[in-house]
Amino acid sequence: MNEQLLSGKTAVITGATSGVGYASALCFAREGACVIASGRRTDRLLGLQKNIEAQGGRCAVLAGDIADLTLGERLCTLAVEKTGRLDILLYSAGMALRSRTLDMTPGEWETVMRVNVTAAMFLAQKCIPLMRKQGGGRIVFISSTAAKNTNQGASPSYDASKAAMNAVIRHLASEFAGDHIYANAICPGPLDTEITETWTPEHRAKVLASLPLGRMGTAEEIADAALFLASEKSSYMTGETILMNGGRYMDA
Repeated sequence: MNEQLLSGKTAVITGATSGVGYASALCFAREGACVIASGRRTDRLLGLQKNIEAQGGRCAVLAGDIADLTLGERLCTLAVEKTGRLDILLYSAGMALRSRTLDMTPGEWETVMRVNVTAAMFLAQKCIPLMRKQGGGRIVFISSTAAKNTNQGASPSYDASKAAMNAVIRHLASEFAGDHIYANAICPGPLDTEITETWTPEHRAKVLASLPLGRMGTAEEIADAALFLASEKSSYMTGETILMNGGRYMDA
């Protein structure tokens, strides 16, 4: 029997009601982690908890809007109450608006930045003292290819927020390496999720044509990468922002 990669670990996962966050919660629980899951929809969180517990895993949930910066402290408190520790932060919450440059309002810009960068930064800030106290931890942000390549179909606020998210990861990796706290990000490309299900056939065909692998990725594939970064398997990797986009964009 294979040893579970996250046995005895506690993982806080945001954006856990759909997509990469949901898939990661299931994945981490299968690998032995106690999952502390957060998202805006209570019904989906309870469904996730039921699913994990039915498979013999452990899960606690806390519904809330990640833009409320007090949620981070409450998630950390819940983790400590349930298990006495916090080993992993997977920040998968995120949002995008379609407002173009000339139409965007300051409020729209600030909303995207608050969810995609500010909340991620200050949740990490709450987690790091707990990780440091127990001798280390793992921080993984779900970013986007938009952080590295301009996406004409997205708002400038989205591109800028994901680039800033990557910058935060590099800073955390550098500042806390001596505390054995690892920080990395994953930059996914197009995925088969609830969001892309709304695409027109014409747009889907255009996107598929731009992907050398000829297909969309899945939330489960990103979750597998997050598992690698959350585990000891990535013990010589920190400060990285990994592209996973079917070959659409490639780092030099």
